[in-house]
Amino acid sequence: MEIKLVTYIIPIYNVSAYIERSVRSLLEQSYRNIEYIFINDCSSDDSEIKLRRIIEEFPERGDKIKIITNEQNLGLATCRNLGLDTAQGEYVMIADSDDWISTDYVESMVRQIDSGSYDIVYCDYFESYIDHDIRISQSYGQDNIECIRAMLGRGMHGAVWNKIYRRTFLLASKIRPVYGADLFEDVGWNVRLFACTTRILYFPQAFYHYVQYNNNSIIKSMGAAEKKRFRALQRVENVKVACDFLTSLGLSTCLRREMNEWKLMAKIDLIDENDKVSLKSWIKTFPEADTEIGR
Repeated sequence: MEIKLVTYIIPIYNVSAYIERSVRSLLEQSYRNIEYIFINDCSSDDSEIKLRRIIEEFPERGDKIKIITNEQNLGLATCRNLGLDTAQGEYVMIADSDDWISTDYVESMVRQIDSGSYDIVYCDYFESYIDHDIRISQSYGQDNIECIRAMLGRGMHGAVWNKIYRRTFLLASKIRPVYGADLFEDVGWNVRLFACTTRILYFPQAFYHYVQYNNNSIIKSMGAAEKKRFRALQRVENVKVACDFLTSLGLSTCLRREMNEWKLMAKIDLIDENDKVSLKSWIKTFPEADTEIGR
């Protein structure tokens, strides 16, 4: 029986405290035919040094491991696109380098996507805290429109890391994460991908441990007003691209309320109570979404 190649894409940026557990969990997979693409996005710590040291412990994986080192910080979306450009596998999976996975994750997901002509398989996941895990159900079925509705409503996680994708589908769709827009780029990408296929499977098992105690993650590091606004603009861009795509497919009628609620949530962080200009920006951004205020 053919053991199909799976490409696993892992961007890395300043995750020294987490990378050892993450990389070991990736390299200890029971599935043997995995191409690993690590993209170091100009980390200022010793993340890559630790990565290379761990890889030496797994010589049997060595010929299928690629390390791309960016000379400047390009951002998460660009790193994932670099990984997609490099990928050779029949299937694609993506991880964050501060999280970790169960040993049978890849094998289990390949078995599911192989069980039918599916383009996307998604599953439950764990929120991982220092002393415990919480399993998060993602039971939103196989209807692509209902999955999109759930992602827009933030019930279904729009992350890439609890999913496996058929690479021929990704290539045919020509849909990519938005370059330079790193906040919420995963949900923006998945909304568009789910809109392009009905060959979707929900797998009611959990393997991925989504770490909640990394204070350097993109979401948790939003602090200073300038940084907050910059990232809000990235989020707005991802929401705009996804909603424009849904509209182009004629889906805005059945998803109008969810799209407007999503737009409204996206532009909230544009407001800075100490900056009157920010209010003007908020007013001009997605004015059609204001109908959802107070509902």
